[in-house]
Amino acid sequence: MKRLNFQQLKQPLIITSIAFLLAVIGHSFYIYRFFKDGTIFTGPNDGLEQMLPMQLYLYHKFISGKFFYNLDFGLGGDFYTDLAYYYSTSIIFFINMIAIRFLDFFFNFHVDTVTFWAKNAFFISVAKSTAGIVASYYYFRKIKMNPISAMLSSYLFLTSAIYFRFTLYWSFFSDVFIFLPLLLLGIERYIQNEKKGIFIIATACIFINNFYFAYYQVLFGVVYFLLRNGFRSEYDTVPRLKQWFHFLIMAVLGVMISAFAFFYGAKSFIQNDRVPYTQKIPLFDPFDQNANIFYDNYLLIVLFITLQALLTFKFYHHYFYRFFALMSIALMLLSFTPFIDSIFNGFSAPQKRWHYLITFFTSGLIGFYIMKFKEISIQNYLYSLIPGFVIVFMSHYYIHKAVTWVWFIPMIAIVGLCVLIVHNNKTKQYFYYGLIVLIIAFNWDTVRVHNKLDNYNPGIDKRAKLSYIESSVYDSPLQRQIVSELKKKLKPGERIDWRVLEQDNTPMYQNFNGVSLYSSIFDGSLTDFYYKQLKINIKEESLSRYSTFNSRSNLESLMNVKYLVRKDYQTDIPENFKLIGNNGKYKIYENTKMVPFARITNRITNSNDLTTPIDREHAMLEGFVSDTMPSTFSLQPSTNLLSEMKVIPSGAQWLNQNISLKVNPPSGGLIIEIPKHLQQKYKDFYVEMYVQLQSPVTNHQININNYANNRLFQTSKYRTHQDDLMYRVKSPDNGKILIGLTAGTYKLTVKGIYGEDYTSLNNVQKNHDYQFIDKGNKMTVKLDHSQNGYLVVPITYRDGMYAKVDGKDVKVERANYLMSAVKVAKDTKTVEFKYIPPYFYLMVCISLLGIIISFIYIRATRKERIETHV
Repeated sequence: MKRLNFQQLKQPLIITSIAFLLAVIGHSFYIYRFFKDGTIFTGPNDGLEQMLPMQLYLYHKFISGKFFYNLDFGLGGDFYTDLAYYYSTSIIFFINMIAIRFLDFFFNFHVDTVTFWAKNAFFISVAKSTAGIVASYYYFRKIKMNPISAMLSSYLFLTSAIYFRFTLYWSFFSDVFIFLPLLLLGIERYIQNEKKGIFIIATACIFINNFYFAYYQVLFGVVYFLLRNGFRSEYDTVPRLKQWFHFLIMAVLGVMISAFAFFYGAKSFIQNDRVPYTQKIPLFDPFDQNANIFYDNYLLIVLFITLQALLTFKFYHHYFYRFFALMSIALMLLSFTPFIDSIFNGFSAPQKRWHYLITFFTSGLIGFYIMKFKEISIQNYLYSLIPGFVIVFMSHYYIHKAVTWVWFIPMIAIVGLCVLIVHNNKTKQYFYYGLIVLIIAFNWDTVRVHNKLDNYNPGIDKRAKLSYIESSVYDSPLQRQIVSELKKKLKPGERIDWRVLEQDNTPMYQNFNGVSLYSSIFDGSLTDFYYKQLKINIKEESLSRYSTFNSRSNLESLMNVKYLVRKDYQTDIPENFKLIGNNGKYKIYENTKMVPFARITNRITNSNDLTTPIDREHAMLEGFVSDTMPSTFSLQPSTNLLSEMKVIPSGAQWLNQNISLKVNPPSGGLIIEIPKHLQQKYKDFYVEMYVQLQSPVTNHQININNYANNRLFQTSKYRTHQDDLMYRVKSPDNGKILIGLTAGTYKLTVKGIYGEDYTSLNNVQKNHDYQFIDKGNKMTVKLDHSQNGYLVVPITYRDGMYAKVDGKDVKVERANYLMSAVKVAKDTKTVEFKYIPPYFYLMVCISLLGIIISFIYIRATRKERIETHV
């Protein structure tokens, strides 16, 4: 019995070892560059700004027992739900996290630095590549490929250009390279052998791991099943109707098991408030360099051997050869139309994230081709070489990108010819193995060159270094020292308004409560707060970011910002902040008008009674704003001062007064002259405008008294489409507001100018003694003196927030668009806020029920299958 167990383990261990060796070979170029010049295995854009900070952040939250909510997640929120698109439900990340936690006990890793997570990227990618090779190998073996060819195909897939592209920039993307072959293996095991376990496991894992790519996998899984069900192979044993019945049951069970994770991933997507993509999608992409998938395409490169395999028609009688050939042809043709890109992206903006399917099927086709290679006629072989040679060498000539791998093409062709013309079996076998080795080397060099020219191009290479991570443009020791010293002075709940350049996830990796977040998905209430209600101007327009408050002092105080850190050249400092530190490179400011974290008030303003952002600020300061409760006091509206000011074009002319403006090259705009008495009365002005560039189609800038707001071009996928803009302007000494615009024609309306003297902020009552204790999911306010009314706190409200007042359950109200409020009495002592994602315990029960039913279902149908065969 022991010997049987060893024999059962021996083959998987050998396969895994070979897979690991091939994965290391595939990564050797990256490993070499890391040791040579410190080049990291992470893209310096999204990789450093999102992927690594999020991994660091989630690791520390999970190991400290905080699984759902924290105030340091941007302005506060449910990171479990909102980061499900990234890592919060990722099986791969959890395995990685457990391994790091275990090894950290022995090696004392510096897990609180981005440097550690940049190094970890090498290990997790090799591990993922190994796992993907193993899963792909078993799939290819299941569809009747021999062991050597199965391993070759797996290697080509898991060390492909698109695998490294995904892993470098968005490491969670490349998880699909494991789950795709696992899903297809599950389908084949049922169709051929009526075994159900792998399919249920694969389905559950796919839906748990990432809800976004679950859509990709389901979409393609259905296509694959329909083709296999409609066009049966000689190896299929399960009747068509029975396949439909059981696949439906297995899919439901897999989704049930995933409920505790998938539900929240889907929920995050649904509640993410994005403007629908309305641009017209062309029928075909431009046929430029990026459309050439056989040469130096920025995303993937189809190896020229694919063309030889496609033109070897004699092998089409083999079912799976034909299947892979036709799938390869179909997918390559579909790669030229952005409609498919849109379908795979949920019928939204076209995104080429499904092209890993092309690599999978072309890699499999090459495996089948090599498996049957010795059966090719010399004539057919020579004919099949021509298209690949023509396409690649013409591309080499016209594109003018020197790639060393083109010289592998004649080498492979000659060795392949030797395999066919040599008659001595032993010599033939040597040439055959040489051909396989050359293909492995060819793929390696293709990827090496692709990463050098595309992934690590000159604009990126200098930033993809360990030295960059530890510099002042990302995460320097001086920055960490400043943050550490400020954190010692902070009370619980207070925030620091600081980010390194445009890196909105600085708070994640420097570990402090900030006011910014960079994430493709966040709660729609934040979008409503920033863009619709308060019209907070984001310096860099993006669907995926929010940061600071355009130096609006009221909002800084309402959100409990105690300190600002700015570079010495930055001048956008809010009113009421005083300079308390200056080391020559960074200036530190302290808020002199803090609003208490916990306030009790009876002054309620219904949101429908407010029409301007400045009035909304005042209402939040003088009481709180509610969407559901009636107003209990009347707020004096702010006066629109536009009629008292002069608006004069400069370097521009009105095409239609206050509706359409033409700005002359190189730039121009408007001058707003402020009367002396208004200039003396107000400390700040809020300028409200509608601005939309009509032509040309380009990125552009709106510059308001040296505050540069960078706007995206009209058809950008990441444009907010929020053109009703508000700008805070410090009362200028010269009495002029200068509005500079990039040359072009604009729809432009100056809608209003409002003065701010900070009377409401100065009058905020600060007579409530309280203590705030923050423990992540559990936050407690202890009151020494209370009164009848509503306790309002800047704890970001989410569905699932509940509270106890002196141990009794009370309803949490949404206040001030983002905050939380509960009703208290004059004798209230303790208010405790807790957060659990809505329906979480129900989802856990559904998952457990899915596991139980799956075991029963598999055992019952296994017994039925055995009895049937007997």
